[in-house]
Amino acid sequence: MKIKKFALRYVWLLTGVLLCLMLAGCSQKLTYTIQAGRDLPDPEDLSDIPGLCYDAGYDPDCVNHAGTYELSLTDAAGKKYILHLTVKDTKKPVVVTRHVYYARGTQNPSAADFINTIQEADDYTAYFTCDLPDMNRIGDYDISFRVKDASGNVSAECYSILTVIEDRQAPTFVHVPELSAYVGEAIAYRKGLTVTDNCSGEVALEVDSSQVKPEVPGSYTVVYKATDTCGNTATAQTVIHIYDNKITELQLMERIEGVVAQITTPGMSLEQKLRAAHAYIQERISYTSDSDKSDWVRAAYEGLFTTGTGDCFNYFAAAKAFLICFGVDYREIERTPGVAEGTHFWLMVNLGTAQNPRWYHYDATRLRNTYDNSGCLITEKQMYAYNRMAGLTFYHYNASAYPATAIEIITPTPALQPYY
Repeated sequence: MKIKKFALRYVWLLTGVLLCLMLAGCSQKLTYTIQAGRDLPDPEDLSDIPGLCYDAGYDPDCVNHAGTYELSLTDAAGKKYILHLTVKDTKKPVVVTRHVYYARGTQNPSAADFINTIQEADDYTAYFTCDLPDMNRIGDYDISFRVKDASGNVSAECYSILTVIEDRQAPTFVHVPELSAYVGEAIAYRKGLTVTDNCSGEVALEVDSSQVKPEVPGSYTVVYKATDTCGNTATAQTVIHIYDNKITELQLMERIEGVVAQITTPGMSLEQKLRAAHAYIQERISYTSDSDKSDWVRAAYEGLFTTGTGDCFNYFAAAKAFLICFGVDYREIERTPGVAEGTHFWLMVNLGTAQNPRWYHYDATRLRNTYDNSGCLITEKQMYAYNRMAGLTFYHYNASAYPATAIEIITPTPALQPYY
């Protein structure tokens, strides 16, 4: 009996060892170290394993925070891998300051108020290294502060000016877009609205939508009131269009055809038409940070013909409408989920023929204020150069699922050349 029990225990022990060895072989371990704020490493930089891609479900913001993270990947054969990613932050925050105006008699400013721009990926705190002035006394005051990030790196001394004024100037409505919604739909009255004030401090915004009948189709007036910390007020108004039925693709294309007649001529090449449409989209749509992505037809119609605002989906939808009108072969692309905060949409277009294709990326979104070149007809080389320049995973997608782009650069991008 003792021999049988011993043999049984041995069998169980051996089975456990084999199971552990099998499990250990299921996921191969990879290691990589990056500086905080850099892109997630491309799978090609981790290994030459064919088809290696990140799995969804990880926190894309991990690359901005010092620490060690485990990310799952899968290769073309379905085999799993674990990446032990170490994020280090060894760089001091770099700050560009700004002149700050505060109203007399208001609360003390915070050190962060004086930060115009900052080069720092991780969390940080700003603190004064000087005594604050009496906020009841009008005048200019020298201010000094430092910034400390989550890893303990401290910036150089930062200097700025605080001006305390008697504030009698009302806030300014910079952009008040037209709005639209369908019957019974929730209305985002503040979408695309931009208000500024001459002094730092909160600006309270009130929305008077008492004239709007959300259940009845029609156009209604909406009134906004902005009040700063000193009680100065300004008002503005806009129109909201309540639609009974969804905007159809036919309605959209009728409007697009009218635009095409205005911005193109019969002698234009397809490339020239695409550039004209791209310029028109960027001129018509001002960027906002969010949009309804459930209906591309409506997104295009609103961005171009009603609100004049939108995020990357509105730009994408508007571009898609023009591509359909031109009859060009195109592909829709959405950034790989999870590699960065939010998502991004753009397109690829074929400037050649089915037999001799010439594919280019076509992104009508305004990329960023400090970058002059656009995403109009760019190659994959230029697209990835933009990622490296901006320190982003902005254009991250499964390239193997799409046609290869042409090699010839037809849209010069001098700012990207150092990153080729």
